[in-house]
Amino acid sequence: MSANWQQEKEMSNAFWLKLIIKLALKLPRWSIRLLLHPIVMFFILISPNKRKNSRHYLTKVLPVKPRIWHIYKHFFWFSSALLDRVYFLSNQHNLFNITFCNRQAVIDSFKHHPGQFFLSGHFGSVEALRTQANTKQYNIKPVIKLDHNQTIVTLLNQINPGFYQNVIPFKGLQTTFEIYENLKQGKSVALLADRPLDDSHTVQVSFLGDSILLPEGIFEMILRFPYPTNLFFCRYQGGNQYHVDYIHLNIKPEDTPESLAQQFADQMAQQCKKSPYNWFNFYPYWIQSNNA
Repeated sequence: MSANWQQEKEMSNAFWLKLIIKLALKLPRWSIRLLLHPIVMFFILISPNKRKNSRHYLTKVLPVKPRIWHIYKHFFWFSSALLDRVYFLSNQHNLFNITFCNRQAVIDSFKHHPGQFFLSGHFGSVEALRTQANTKQYNIKPVIKLDHNQTIVTLLNQINPGFYQNVIPFKGLQTTFEIYENLKQGKSVALLADRPLDDSHTVQVSFLGDSILLPEGIFEMILRFPYPTNLFFCRYQGGNQYHVDYIHLNIKPEDTPESLAQQFADQMAQQCKKSPYNWFNFYPYWIQSNNA
């Protein structure tokens, strides 16, 4: 059975985070990225379970048996995306080259449907999408569980307090009503659909050859509320490169929460195969594991 990710210890340290953030706001990005190497090595050495989980995942998406350098790259890309949140939140968007797939179709759709669902997972950098939302061509409010990874949330809130004022804090069932009110007001909502929250109901789907649990309530809500639904995946591509894929989810009358959850899992699996090191779930994610 998969472990509850909310019980996992944060893969962060307040001292290192404060130091990196302070330096990132004063020094060039390339110089801070050099500091990531010893920090990543430190976390690899002290995190045997996360190494094991990384190896298990990489076994499914790499064409070769993962070695320690593959695991190192997996950790490093996670750290790189985390570092870049500092630059995105401090409005240093000029540091990045962000490309898109199907973005114009999404922008055009807002003329008729300003309120839409956007679903993603813990993959790459959601802030790359938020950067584009700040152009005012559309308004997207993310649903965030603010009481998890409190260290990171607190530190990033100090960089850009306005960011966390434009989110929907997760509050259990009450959040559903708040999401609906925002959609009715023409505000789109972004949710991370790859992890169940609290004791919410789940649905079992196939993912990369194994079984995982996804939050059933999100997919029930999509069926219940008549608003367009899109998937988005903002993958880090090395250096200062990011790419955002938008995928419109065509919902059919016969769809169920289970079938929508499986469609989401299938799209997420494709993204993982395209860019394996962007997958940022370093805990026992699988409920049924065919260990290699």
